[in-house]
Amino acid sequence: MTCTIFYSTEMPNERAQVMGTPPRKAMRWAVDYVVKTPDGRTVVENQKTIQHATFDELRQIMDHTIGAIGDEVGNVATFVSWRATAHGGKKKGGKRK
Repeated sequence: MTCTIFYSTEMPNERAQVMGTPPRKAMRWAVDYVVKTPDGRTVVENQKTIQHATFDELRQIMDHTIGAIGDEVGNVATFVSWRATAHGGKKKGGKRK
């Protein structure tokens, strides 16, 4: 099971695009994000790992993270995007004999 969530301020209705099935349980997420200012420079380009977060918790964590970065740059960001990916889940079944 792999689930990838992509969010960008340039997407219609500011809705995240979800590829794959969101996990029902808390998973480990690898997150990349970028924040740019009006002059075109990249303020933040970073990676982080979020341990044991559900799909809904992940969105809340990223909203808080991006909000804190926005406060640092004076809320003048012209572009924000982030991508989170979770891999895992155990396959059901066993070896065939």
